[in-house]
Amino acid sequence: MKLIIPVLLLVFTGACGFQPVYAPVDGKYAEGGLIEVSAIQGRQGHMLRRALQQELAVGVPGLTEKATLTVNLSSNLSRLALRPDGAASRSSIVATGSYRLEGEKTRVTGRSNVEAGFLVPDSPYGDIAAQTSAGDRAMRVLAKQIADDIRLKFAGS
Repeated sequence: MKLIIPVLLLVFTGACGFQPVYAPVDGKYAEGGLIEVSAIQGRQGHMLRRALQQELAVGVPGLTEKATLTVNLSSNLSRLALRPDGAASRSSIVATGSYRLEGEKTRVTGRSNVEAGFLVPDSPYGDIAAQTSAGDRAMRVLAKQIADDIRLKFAGS
């Protein structure tokens, strides 16, 4: 009797068309929208791609066809302030993303820059953690800027 009830529940939920949100559809996971974001190299590229997927999941008003977003990312670490002993006390990550959104009838290009600063901690490996955190923050801001720029370009056309 204990086994019959769960089996009946599975049969009835399947019969009513119930499907979990993250269930595969024909062997693929459900598409996130009309814009596919191409892979971007490196850890920061991965973070930027994830942030772009989240930003663009709601769609772009005026875009009615499937399109692929390709981003070329470059980032640079610069030491801004030095302590009397020569060690850096403040650093900054400057990232630039040149993007191209292409579809069958669509072609939009642009470029966006972002800077994220951070204080360098005194601990031996604190700089690595602070640098990683600043890079992640920069990628989220860069993704928002790119998504906003794409939306503005579609709003103007």
